[in-house]
Amino acid sequence: MTFARISFESSQQINKNELKKIENTLSDIVEFSEMYRDNDGHISTLSSWSQTIDPNDKDLLPDEKGKIQKKLVFQSEYVQLNSTKEYMCDLDTFLSLHPNLKIKIRGLPKTPEANYQNVIQQILAIQEKFESALKGFDKQIEFNQKCDVHIGNLGLLNINQVGYATDYCTEALQDILNKGWRLLAVCVQPDGRRPDYVFGRYDPNSEDIECVHFN
Repeated sequence: MTFARISFESSQQINKNELKKIENTLSDIVEFSEMYRDNDGHISTLSSWSQTIDPNDKDLLPDEKGKIQKKLVFQSEYVQLNSTKEYMCDLDTFLSLHPNLKIKIRGLPKTPEANYQNVIQQILAIQEKFESALKGFDKQIEFNQKCDVHIGNLGLLNINQVGYATDYCTEALQDILNKGWRLLAVCVQPDGRRPDYVFGRYDPNSEDIECVHFN
């Protein structure tokens, strides 16, 4: 690959389908001027002093001297590329896909092969830092090794009341959930038939809140 900063030479006319292909190649919006067709079939950019696209323009009618100031023109399928904007592209790919376009290159084209190893090493180093941080996050924050349960996320900050239930059946558990309580932990007891539960909820109306024991 050879990367270069290019611009288009002025006064190049292309159809709108070709324009879309160029934009796809460059992954950028190409600047252009609309082109118009007159009654004689000639195509050009709009001359504001002698042409109009408005069929109701008063300058289409003869003036006091019988002279018509403007001609009516119609939008065409062609555009004219502007030469002011620059685009970064893979020069080899661009020339192979659009060989008939005239372009200008600013500066010297550059090939990234010489810097590939350095870039790859930097990416790998960043990846290692992320993986190390995630491992530490998993060990220190997300998992409690003592009781083998995951610790919840920042949604816990909304909870201002907690409760617990011991040896609760599924039907009774559903009744608690229907009242707005949410499960914070399910504690399976090795010597019990049913687990214990820790609940939490947000109560905007309570000031002095106590832990609830569901019997």
